[in-house]
Amino acid sequence: MKDDAAGLRAFVEDRENLVRLARSYVQSAAIAEELVQDSWLRWHGRRYPERDAQFIFRRIVANLARDWWRRQKTERAVVDALSLAQDTVPNAERVVIARQDLARVVEALENLPPRTQYAFELSWHDGLSFAEIGKHLGVSKTRAYKMVGRALTELALSLDV
Repeated sequence: MKDDAAGLRAFVEDRENLVRLARSYVQSAAIAEELVQDSWLRWHGRRYPERDAQFIFRRIVANLARDWWRRQKTERAVVDALSLAQDTVPNAERVVIARQDLARVVEALENLPPRTQYAFELSWHDGLSFAEIGKHLGVSKTRAYKMVGRALTELALSLDV
């Protein structure tokens, strides 16, 4: 084992500055203290030139603080992604609500006149223009527009939109 007298002396004498340095990165006194303690463990576990102890401690603390900051940033991104994924995963309540909404939409469509239902189907399912819908139903483009509009209004009302 190496003689750590010079390293220990540099660590103790510069400890406050090391904590200040770490805190400038992590904005937390407790975490800064931990990083400074970790710097001692890193120093003690390796063979560094003792004449450069103060410089090396500062470099170790700065590297540990930057690594901590990057890790926190990555962890926040993962947590945000997971919470976003959980928000998009249907739970039992969302499934029940969606089924109720679907039942109301189906009922609203069934209560429409058959030609209005057909106009809506041609528009939304088949993607036809109002002019094409009018030709299919033997009505004007304006009348086709009004029929599809009525269907949309009834659907919106059924969902309380």
